[in-house]
Order: sequence, then C-alpha cells, then structure tokens
Amino acid sequence: MRHVPDRLDQDRALLLVVDVQEAFRPHIDGWGAMVAHCDALIKGCVALDVPIIVTEQYPKGLGHTIEELAEGLIGVTPIEKRSFSSLGVPETLDQLEQFGRDQIIVCGIEAHVCVQQSVADILRGGRQAHVALDAIASRTSSSREVGVRRMRAAGMVPSGVELALFEMMVGADHPQFKTISGLVRDLPQSFS
Repeated sequence: MRHVPDRLDQDRALLLVVDVQEAFRPHIDGWGAMVAHCDALIKGCVALDVPIIVTEQYPKGLGHTIEELAEGLIGVTPIEKRSFSSLGVPETLDQLEQFGRDQIIVCGIEAHVCVQQSVADILRGGRQAHVALDAIASRTSSSREVGVRRMRAAGMVPSGVELALFEMMVGADHPQFKTISGLVRDLPQSFS
C-alpha cells in the first residue's frame, strides 16, 4: 500500500525561506517568477499565522535577503550560515524546536545545493519536507531538475505555493480565504 503524506496543517506547518539574497539575482534562472512565488508564500504564511525561518548564506559576501520579500518578513531575523544546509547551524535547529512544527514548507535557492541539503536534513530529523516547487530555483534549469529529482528520491512531499496555502485553509470558509486568493491570483508562470 502506498504511503499518502499528511495534509499540510496550519498548526503543524512552518515556512523555511532559504537564501533568497541579492548577489544571486543576476545568476538564477527564473528569478522573477521564483521571487513572486516566494513572496506570495511568505505573505500567505503570515496571514495564516504559520511561523517563518529565514536563512542567509554568508551575507557578508552575498548580501541580505532581497528587499522584495522584506514586507512579509517584518520581525523575522535571518539566520546567518556558512553550511549549505539551513539545518547545519544550531540557530535553525533551536528555532525548529521552539516552534515545535513537524511540516516544513521549503522555498528559496539554490534547488540543487542549499535547498536540497536542507530538505535532506529535515527528513533525517523525522520531519516532513513540503517543497514548493514553483518557489525554488537554481542558476540553470538542469541543476534545478537534478535537485528536485534528488529531493523526490529522498522522500520530500512535492508542493506548490497555491497548493500549500489552500491545503492549510481546508475550505473557502476559512477567514483568510479572500486574502490568500488575492495573493495567488496573478502569480506568473513558473517551473513545474
């Protein structure tokens, strides 16, 4: 019998935003669409009271999280890291423990390096990794594809921005339905 992953639950979920930093802007394939999807996911999680953790890879050299995402991240202090995995620093693990959430929605860059290694560590830690495939990117589409394949093989739950947000709302009678619908209505075409 095939294992069916748990439905994303607003009270069990947490969003991990991986390394969406300024220095990557000119180098990432599909940058604009990825940023728009990350922004909608962040704002949707804020509306649903889903906690958010943000990591930054060596911000001294790569800059900070991009300004376009700042509005949704007010009050969230990014965690600086040098390891590729977001879980490779004690601060991330501490926050995961504090929030006590076991369904981690993942977005950011790069799909085949920091996102993939973070997902592997999430899974190793006994948590679910729900990867928003329309909100991750790499420098090349082939690198992104390899990262996605690797995460699928490891047991990640394929997800997307609209899928995740609507799954957490359960139905149209959710008090944030109008807000979430507005966030996803005009999202640009992205990766599959």
